[in-house]
Amino acid sequence: MGSNAANDTKEAHKNRLRVTAFVVSLLMYLIFVGVNFDPAVTKAQVGVAGERPFGIPAQVFFAGLNAVLFFPIFWWTSSLMKLQAYASQQDRSFASVLLSSMYTLFDLFSLFTSVRDTAPEEIRRARNITFAAFCTSPP
Repeated sequence: MGSNAANDTKEAHKNRLRVTAFVVSLLMYLIFVGVNFDPAVTKAQVGVAGERPFGIPAQVFFAGLNAVLFFPIFWWTSSLMKLQAYASQQDRSFASVLLSSMYTLFDLFSLFTSVRDTAPEEIRRARNITFAAFCTSPP
């Protein structure tokens, strides 16, 4: 009976993690796409690409472009939250590195190398996805 309770707790934690990752991702995604509808942003977009790039209004073009470019945020945020949960279970926390505005390249390197190859497959995959997202994001 204790085994079922532990499994239920573990499953509830995974579900909470999924929901939290989705909500955080959705909010960030809506901000990244929604900023295109600010008149000051639209003015800058028109200055960069003209009134109708590819025959599409600039506002719609850039909103669509951002929607496509930022769509992987759902996958990245979920992976980052899995890493954070794993680190918490191992009595290590990435929060100090990720929430610090003064993180260094060394901090990021130690963040990803702290997940060893002996970690579960899902955690190693999450580490690789998160690492790739950090490497491909603009400074």
